[in-house]
Amino acid sequence: MPDLPFPATLDASERVTIAHGPHRAEFAPGGGGRLTRLSTDAHDWIVPLAETDWPLAQWPRAGSYPLAPYSNRVRDGVFTFGGARHGLQPLPGRPQAIHGGGLYQPWEVRHLADDAVDLVLRQPAGVLGWPWPYECVQRYRLDSRGLSLTLVMINHSDAPMPFGCGIHPYFTATRVALHARRIWPTDADGLPGASQTAHVRELGQSAEGCDTYLSQWGGRATLHWPDGHELALHADPAFAHLVVYTAPGADFLCVEPVTNVADAFNLAAAGETRTGLRVLAPGERFSASMLLALQAPRGVR
Repeated sequence: MPDLPFPATLDASERVTIAHGPHRAEFAPGGGGRLTRLSTDAHDWIVPLAETDWPLAQWPRAGSYPLAPYSNRVRDGVFTFGGARHGLQPLPGRPQAIHGGGLYQPWEVRHLADDAVDLVLRQPAGVLGWPWPYECVQRYRLDSRGLSLTLVMINHSDAPMPFGCGIHPYFTATRVALHARRIWPTDADGLPGASQTAHVRELGQSAEGCDTYLSQWGGRATLHWPDGHELALHADPAFAHLVVYTAPGADFLCVEPVTNVADAFNLAAAGETRTGLRVLAPGERFSASMLLALQAPRGVR
């Protein structure tokens, strides 16, 4: 199946904004369906994305982008499913296929209200080698608690489709508190193998950086800022995996609720049962939600 061509750059110049009380969220549908800013009054919860375009393989470390139809990397861009071998197209300069095709394409605004927006991607078969046509919906809502997101995946092919999904936010927080009971150590390629029991309670920005795959985290985590702001992350059980990433010395912290561990397709094919890999029957729909509860310091409104 031939790969469908992509534009050389993504155009994120058009922005849409939703608001509720002091909370505001801004999106760039054409920039991979990204959340480009999330703020409460003057406080930015994620790194604001000011760029209006960027090359496909050099996206900014800012905002938050969707992960679909899988999360993270696929080893050598190759996997086997249903007895067939599938080759995925990596981006230039990247040895592994990564994050699916969602963040590299423009999304459509299907519904826009003062406090809500639906962003929709209908991807045909063949994009970056993915052989199944599918639809992904990001349904964002703001209310007094904060920002909620429902991710919907629909298999539009006539065959079963393996998949995963999640989000990749670049928070401005310095640390995250959680309780994860399983960790997935990585090899020299940054890909996991067998998981291990663990008790991971806190991770954060550091001189060494961090790229940690976790599961059995209970769908609860709290991000902390030095000035007392907190963000409580609540995720449905479908988001059974969590990636915590920051580059060495960076001023961002990625805390990524996802349905599958990296390289889930190949790990599952090798017999690993905890990958989070899901399969949608033809026409079947998947839906799961999360909440980013935004909490200002006491006395700050």
